[in-house]
Amino acid sequence: MNIALSTIILFVLLLPGIFYRRFYYSAEFSHEYFKETFFSIFISTIIPSLIFQTIWYFAAPIFGYKVDLKVFFDILTNTPHPDSVQKIEIFSLQILLYNLTMYTAALSIGYLSRKIVRYFKLDRKYKILRFKNEWHYLLKGEIFDFPDAEFDLMTDSVEDIEFVFVDVIIELGGSTILYDGVLVDYSLSKDGGIESITLKNVQRRALTDDCEIKKDGSKKSNATKYYPIDGHLLLFKYEEIKNLNFTYYKLLRSQQGLYPKLVE
Repeated sequence: MNIALSTIILFVLLLPGIFYRRFYYSAEFSHEYFKETFFSIFISTIIPSLIFQTIWYFAAPIFGYKVDLKVFFDILTNTPHPDSVQKIEIFSLQILLYNLTMYTAALSIGYLSRKIVRYFKLDRKYKILRFKNEWHYLLKGEIFDFPDAEFDLMTDSVEDIEFVFVDVIIELGGSTILYDGVLVDYSLSKDGGIESITLKNVQRRALTDDCEIKKDGSKKSNATKYYPIDGHLLLFKYEEIKNLNFTYYKLLRSQQGLYPKLVE
């Protein structure tokens, strides 16, 4: 068997699974951020490939075509028969359309499958369908919908969350600084951990400038201890962050306008 040719044919046979995987695990759920073994990638690619190849094989006669397996196995040999090569040349357009429709279907179904899983919240309900991007579920508040979550929203839903307020603790020059701001975006590292986090409307204070407790047990305001940071966005490298705190808010309307309220 021609090793180079067999490798190319194997790759072509696996392409439907590759396209399916690529469009199912895309955007913030891309597998490029997570470490996987070659075996797990191969298995999760070959299974959908076999499904698509089987469906197209049995569906071809419906459209007046037939997949000739004798020709297929013959070209894998060291000395393929001239008739096999000639048949491939004659039906090259049909072979091309056969594969193109399969690849298009694979990527479309992969994309739609992800949309369906996300729309019906199946990844939140069933752990087996959960994507590996745990930071997304945490930062967007979707972790509240996990069946095994220790904290549930009693009156509100995840969809009520309008924005996430983040407290970031960083050590600078021997001092511990607390930064507050509204979550804008985040990025992941190649191993699936968080690389950076971006906030807006940021202010800071020394952690030692905490609220004082009055004699009656109430807290004194420490608003004057905060220093607003000019600029639109502030990016924090995760490797420099000591702690993160997330607070989820919804927006309510009153006669004075919109005001934030904790989700419950």
